[in-house]
Amino acid sequence: MHIRQLLVDARACAGPLDDADALAGAVDDAARAVGATIVERARARYVPHGVTVVAILAESHVVLSTWPEHRLALVDILLCNDMMDPRGAWAVLAGVLRPAEIVATEATRGLVASTPEPAIG
Repeated sequence: MHIRQLLVDARACAGPLDDADALAGAVDDAARAVGATIVERARARYVPHGVTVVAILAESHVVLSTWPEHRLALVDILLCNDMMDPRGAWAVLAGVLRPAEIVATEATRGLVASTPEPAIG
């Protein structure tokens, strides 16, 4: 099983970093763009500003947290369906966040090959 994860620091964003409704819609659209099934949603608004939006997926999750005062958004897209590309979900979020700079890390996680547990003795 391969689990694909994309972590993005989106800097100098011009998008609506303090608009919980717009960000929740963007996260939903990002999940749908890769064919993911949304199981649950959650969001939190912070005082004086900032938002976290989470879409729990049948295939794992999309998390978006913002710091409008720094024009910063952090994104975590984790998909456990080999046919789904987290970069497709990121493309949707990038269109809304409109960052001037991104730092992205991709990883393949999980069980790459079946290996026996080491003997403990």
